[in-house]
Amino acid sequence: MDSDSIQFELLFDAETYHLSGKCPWTFFAYPTSLSDERHLPPDEDACHLLAVLQQRGIRVAVWVSSVSEDTTFFACRLEDRQKLDVALNEIDVRGINGKDFCISKSEKLFASIVKRN
Repeated sequence: MDSDSIQFELLFDAETYHLSGKCPWTFFAYPTSLSDERHLPPDEDACHLLAVLQQRGIRVAVWVSSVSEDTTFFACRLEDRQKLDVALNEIDVRGINGKDFCISKSEKLFASIVKRN
């Protein structure tokens, strides 16, 4: 499973959600400058995570955020937060992407742009 497994038509519009007064719940961040033309991160494991969450029925977004410069997020609707937490804990327990994947991978991606500069 890779970025081609992501169902782009199922992604919700996090910016519109945010402008409606609701705050998307972000759970993965990466530098926008590293994104591909579909705004995905340069990491197949992260794309795999997004596809797995979609398969579990969690509405997710790839949010090129207006609230944080050069940061793109994976986010869910606030009402899906509990479902997301259960799925992420289950994925961590199974070791699919490694413990604390979202935090560690986000840190590595941001560190990679610091090293380049």
